[in-house]
Amino acid sequence: RGTGGGDCLKLAAAGEVQRSSSEEAPRRASGKRWSVFISHYKAEAAMEARWLQGELQERLGGKAFLDSDDLRDLRELQESVRDSEVLVVLQSASVLRRPYVLLELYTAVQAKVPIVGVALTAGEAAFDFDGAGLFLEGLESTLDAANPGSSAVLTKAGVRLADASRVLASTVPHVISIALNQGASRNVLNA
Repeated sequence: RGTGGGDCLKLAAAGEVQRSSSEEAPRRASGKRWSVFISHYKAEAAMEARWLQGELQERLGGKAFLDSDDLRDLRELQESVRDSEVLVVLQSASVLRRPYVLLELYTAVQAKVPIVGVALTAGEAAFDFDGAGLFLEGLESTLDAANPGSSAVLTKAGVRLADASRVLASTVPHVISIALNQGASRNVLNA
């Protein structure tokens, strides 16, 4: 059963965990393993993802999923999204061209996992909000043109490109996003 984003963040802030009898991994009060799943494009936002992971773990008192630390098998990717209280997508210039990011976002929408955007707003990796919606609306033609072979990843995971386009184009452009400017003062970053 999905919960609203506020409820998820309250549970995450409580930092409560419990152990499932069938698993070694700690479970949160919500029953989920991860307080947050961080979705990102490593070539554009690896440093920001690592920084965000540390900040969120400290503030939420729970484990933040980051693929470079926590993914052992790509077949577990979708289950890790479903097992998260919230998905945070680091919005960078090419993030929506990455098939695994699209799969993570699609899975979150289907599983009713709330999505929060953290947007890079400066430099070469700045996220293009206007272009994102257009790219997703035409995903059947834009994805492989931008990143050849990417549609095969979604197909292999059982996701039809037309379905991904419809679902993501109707949700992702409406995700609440906050700007990330790591050059800002500590007070601004803490807010």
